[in-house]
Amino acid sequence: MDPLEDARESLEAGEHLVWAERPDPGLLARSKVPQVIRGVLGVSVISAFLWLSLLPNWPGGGKGMVFVFFITAGLIYCLWLIATPVVAKTAAGRTVYAATDRRLFIRQDWPFRRMQSFLPGELDDPQVTPALPGRGTVVFMHHKLPWWRRSAGSGYRIEAFYGIPDAQRVAEQIDALKAGQQTPAPDEEA
Repeated sequence: MDPLEDARESLEAGEHLVWAERPDPGLLARSKVPQVIRGVLGVSVISAFLWLSLLPNWPGGGKGMVFVFFITAGLIYCLWLIATPVVAKTAAGRTVYAATDRRLFIRQDWPFRRMQSFLPGELDDPQVTPALPGRGTVVFMHHKLPWWRRSAGSGYRIEAFYGIPDAQRVAEQIDALKAGQQTPAPDEEA
């Protein structure tokens, strides 16, 4: 389905679509490399912990069952982190990035339905990173998280449009949205 048509389904009453596109699957998958690193490190730590301390002295009864539960939960989480690039690459065809006259949004339909909206006041100055020929990534939110929301992997919230054509033009549209300027709607044929 056309990204413009997908984005139009998510518009609010009176809202006008300015731009819509799908991410590049390879670039979206590569953006998940930090999660893979955390997942591999987690599996390594759990494996070393099991091998060096728990297996020789495995507790019996209820304690042993509690250990099995927590170790299994940790391994499942780490394996999910390792699988995130594959999931992201598959999800790219069901993801729409859009800019309207009121907000930016990212809508995903796989593996879970999810809609993220970003109002002009939440946006940082867009940063464009060239990626593939004719494609780039536009980072529009890069906030340092408060200490209580930080994880071991990152202390920042980063939101971006990954692998989109004509990234510089999209960054200019984001700047116009932040400044409160109206931008024309895209052509119906686009």
